Amino acid sequence: MTIQGYQFDKIKVTPESDAALYSYLAQNSDNKVIKGATATASGLNIYVSTGKALVQGRLIEITQQHQLSAQSNTTGYVVITVDLTQSNTATGTPGTSSYIAVNNQLKMELVETLTQQDLNSGGLIYTFPLYSYTSTGTSVALTKIDKSFFKKMETATIDLGWGMSVVLTKKDGVVSANGTTTPSSNAGSTGSFNLGVKVPEVFRPINSGILMARGNNAQWANYIVNSDGSVTMATGAMNTGYTFYVSGSWVVE
Repeated sequence: MTIQGYQFDKIKVTPESDAALYSYLAQNSDNKVIKGATATASGLNIYVSTGKALVQGRLIEITQQHQLSAQSNTTGYVVITVDLTQSNTATGTPGTSSYIAVNNQLKMELVETLTQQDLNSGGLIYTFPLYSYTSTGTSVALTKIDKSFFKKMETATIDLGWGMSVVLTKKDGVVSANGTTTPSSNAGSTGSFNLGVKVPEVFRPINSGILMARGNNAQWANYIVNSDGSVTMATGAMNTGYTFYVSGSWVVE
């Protein structure tokens, strides 16, 4: 046949076709740690916790803490390696409790350089980095590779006073702020005025962020979100009876 489908009755679904499907559906969430897989170091030993990851459309689970030993005075990466040049083995009868499969195509290791072939387009080896590391004669320093870890979307609502509120959404290290509100009382500032409210820590900018409140009566106000979470009304004026649209964004990590 010149056309094949996989999610059909009596059709053999191969691991390759499954992985290609999951990789496509995952898109930006492919090659990501879903849960756990954090690392710590003691001496020249590196310990990776239990966790789950999606690598090239393949679901991988670390079922118990994994220990790796670094050579002294080296640099490299803590990786999950998918190596399709290897052959898996099995014992027992499929479909019974005696069946045990051994996955020789998967391991966790330390490598000096990354090999990242597209496994869904004929590639055979993909090293998925969790951390980079640098070792001395007696210890290891670890650096988490942030882009390899899935970042959940987080939200919070803060009150700017005078009946004004805004919803903060954090994703991939950036906070977006949006809100549509009507002030419950008049407010204005010709200089810096601290509102006495605090943005939750996970939403605080590295340096500072700006919120702009624009009214449908051409009024406006600027708010400054400081790195310590405090919020300052910098300039502007707002009156009751008008709708204000609050927006802004800033980097948090």
